[in-house]
Amino acid sequence: MSDKTLEEVRRDIDALDAAMHDLLMQRAELVMRVADAKAQAASDAGDGSFIALRPGREAQILRALAARHRGPLPLEVVFRLWREIIAAKTRLQGPFRVEVYGGADELALWDLARSHYGSSTPMSLLETARGVLDRVAQDRSALGVLPLPQAESASDWWTGLGTLGAGGAKIVARLPFLERGGEDQPGALAVAQAAFEPSGDDVSLIVVRAEGPMSDTGAIAVLNGLGFEDAERLAAAGGDGVRFNLMAVPGHIDAEDSRLGPVKREGVAVETALIGGFARPVRLPAGAP
Repeated sequence: MSDKTLEEVRRDIDALDAAMHDLLMQRAELVMRVADAKAQAASDAGDGSFIALRPGREAQILRALAARHRGPLPLEVVFRLWREIIAAKTRLQGPFRVEVYGGADELALWDLARSHYGSSTPMSLLETARGVLDRVAQDRSALGVLPLPQAESASDWWTGLGTLGAGGAKIVARLPFLERGGEDQPGALAVAQAAFEPSGDDVSLIVVRAEGPMSDTGAIAVLNGLGFEDAERLAAAGGDGVRFNLMAVPGHIDAEDSRLGPVKREGVAVETALIGGFARPVRLPAGAP
């Protein structure tokens, strides 16, 4: 056991606080250099601006922290600290705001969004999912937080994403990024005009739209026939006239994948469209500190 006095231990803590603050300021300076490089690249490409949001990169940072984490400090606390740092970094690079669906008593999504996107990020609560999607479609700096898809519904918000509509908005993240086994946690999906980039462990989301009835096994068969293996149906919407099946496929699928698009199955017109995806969250075993 250390023979340091309480005052000496406090001085050590003060020195660590100062060192941590120095590193945070240095990190902010590096972020501004990254922003300058992105702005130059956007200008060279003829784009008016760039999207600072990088969910894939954020997932890589958090996974690296989880892999090296030791000691009594809960990993939830570490993730919350870094989420604040990441959110501040995003805002340093340009405008960034969050639009949260708050209809049907979904106020739990507000807490998820605030925890993930920072305590000082501008946020608004909107009554409809359509309102959230419209804001995101109109504003490249906006991100929408929406409820997880329903297992079965006449209509759901995800049916208007990707090539199906919504101005290029797509699913880019799943909240929360830290899940604990054995607990029933609320969840949400984030939608933005940012790219769905690979993080190293991803889930891609494909909508199988059929001009007629199509079961989950039929949708899985369509994807298997196109070479998308191990697909799982997450949700379905529509009726016998037009049927939407939301499918989760392990791994990252590029938006330009030539396998996507219109196909025929047993005389039924089918369209497959990538609507984004997300980095697979870190999962703690039940009982972990």
